[in-house]
Amino acid sequence: MAYVSSYEVEVRSYELDVYNHVNNAVYLNWLEHGRSKLLQDKGFDYLSIMDAWGVQFMTVHTGIDYHKALKLGDRALVTTQVARVGNTSITVAHAITRVGDSEPAAKAEVVVVYTDATTGRPTPVPKEFVRLYA
Repeated sequence: MAYVSSYEVEVRSYELDVYNHVNNAVYLNWLEHGRSKLLQDKGFDYLSIMDAWGVQFMTVHTGIDYHKALKLGDRALVTTQVARVGNTSITVAHAITRVGDSEPAAKAEVVVVYTDATTGRPTPVPKEFVRLYA
């Protein structure tokens, strides 16, 4: 079973669009924080993985399906986990659910390619990453 990271966020006024629901672009920020928190939960961050494994994360694809609107004051639970591990990439699954709801307001998949921190070329997913997260 893949490790699941989660955090809660309260919808803030500046995250709303003209229709008074969370603007679609805000979800990208929440997803990015989810991936960062996934690393932090095990003692890493984007810079320390370069030191530990000699790699960087490069996001190459983001797909988001929006199911329900979130509004001012809603509390959202953002969950993040590794869904698939490839040779040089991982697919990260995210769900954003209004606290108290059973169905997600949005689901996303993000494909991240590992690149060598020095050359920038794709490199195999570190075995330690797989052991910790997948």
